[in-house]
Amino acid sequence: MSFPWPLVLCFVLGVGALGSNVSSEASAYRNHVGVAGSIRSAMLASIRTSWEQGTAAAGILEFDDEEYSVFGPSPFTPNWKFPMSTLQLALSAVVRQTPDGRLSQNIGDALDGAALDGASAGSVVLMGSFTDSSRRSYWLTAADAELNYILNVAPRTSTGAISHRADSRQYWADGVYMGFPFIAYYGAVMHNSSLLQLAYDQCRLYRDALLLDGPTGKLWGHIYDDNGTWVDEGIWGSGNAWAALGMLRVAVTIQKTDFASEMAPQVANLTSWVREILDGEFAALTPSDLVPDYITGGPSFGDASASAALASVAYRVATLYPEQFGANYTRTAARIRNAVLGGVTNLGTLSPVVNPLVWNETGLLSTEAQAFGLMMLSAWKDWIGI
Repeated sequence: MSFPWPLVLCFVLGVGALGSNVSSEASAYRNHVGVAGSIRSAMLASIRTSWEQGTAAAGILEFDDEEYSVFGPSPFTPNWKFPMSTLQLALSAVVRQTPDGRLSQNIGDALDGAALDGASAGSVVLMGSFTDSSRRSYWLTAADAELNYILNVAPRTSTGAISHRADSRQYWADGVYMGFPFIAYYGAVMHNSSLLQLAYDQCRLYRDALLLDGPTGKLWGHIYDDNGTWVDEGIWGSGNAWAALGMLRVAVTIQKTDFASEMAPQVANLTSWVREILDGEFAALTPSDLVPDYITGGPSFGDASASAALASVAYRVATLYPEQFGANYTRTAARIRNAVLGGVTNLGTLSPVVNPLVWNETGLLSTEAQAFGLMMLSAWKDWIGI
């Protein structure tokens, strides 16, 4: 029998993450997990862009092949399980890789201008190099090309940050998820501390550029141009969710390496920056128990997409860092979770969600929202310890 040690520690420390409610939470999870199949199939039917490919693969990884997620105990080594579902999405990312190295990019005219979005699939592609030995060189060549693009081809800002865009020098909050977890993951697999440090530094540079004093705390504006002007100064829920998801993955990746002790200060910073986002976004919860699309600078309708992402983050940090993230985070995550799952349509789509392409409008279908729903369910399950 294996014990859910994070939960035991949480109880000992008195933060009350679950206590006597383990069985009720487990029962609630089992009552809701049936919807995951509908969420998953709607997600797979909707993938159209590079960032959707990578985000969908991450959702599948955490839900189907959790042993290889960075939240698993030994994510960078092969085990008995072949991660079929995740590698099928990784294969599509490689097949649509452009000559300059960007994964999933060769769709339509392959000129959407994104520099970092393709890297969102980079980790699952590199995972193929040690889980699918018959194609090791295939996966590794593709991952190397993606890494080369973001390190040596993508534009840099005046601070040295890797631009989220290929056709300009811009910071997008989204980029913290798209590019930097892959850099960290590559560093972990290849035992390269310089890449781990680079991933941290990129998160720091993006936060330095985008951080604002919002009405509910310090949160991130959406898009800032290196010329000193804001493209979107609004505090966008999805942008903050992307940033929190990305920084958490960089932190956890570092902790799973031999460099964890010497990089403890970097991990502490990353987790404090995640807390900053959770505090600010959770303080702005709407009456529908969803975070608003925008806190400032745009419409405030409740958005199940950003909400599911942030709930997943809250469950993860409460499991991994119980001494820092107490029961108030999981109580809020539970309210959000119930609102998100309560809004799933008969077609398995999360609703209401922001239009991924028009950030101030509601949409009917969002690949990232569907992936965030799977991430939320996976994180909830791990927090319960079942």
